[in-house]
Amino acid sequence: MKGPAAGPALLSDTPLSFLGDLDIATGRVVGQGSDLIGQSVAGTVLVLRATRGSAGAWRFLYQLKRAGTHPAAIVLEGMPDPSVVQGAILSFIPVIANIPADLRATIAPGTPLSVDGASGMVRAE
Repeated sequence: MKGPAAGPALLSDTPLSFLGDLDIATGRVVGQGSDLIGQSVAGTVLVLRATRGSAGAWRFLYQLKRAGTHPAAIVLEGMPDPSVVQGAILSFIPVIANIPADLRATIAPGTPLSVDGASGMVRAE
């Protein structure tokens, strides 16, 4: 998904599922298997190694957008599953995929990031 976005970095080493790992009303991570449990994705640039697929993930990402609890952008080391791409398109949430693994290692949690989905740029402010 193209477009600019900005927010503090929220990093995870565990794959995240938009179906079941997030509370729509608060944007908080509730999935017991996530290292982000209790943290909110709202307004963040969510930096993940991977998403965990589900055919319904698009609907939950869209509902996060409608509730105003969505991440500002999603940045991934790998490719997002197709349902996350669908949700990002419907929700106008930029997604940047296939970032170098060493780039992720240089980002500290909470670092203000800006992203541009059109160019694939991720920059620390």
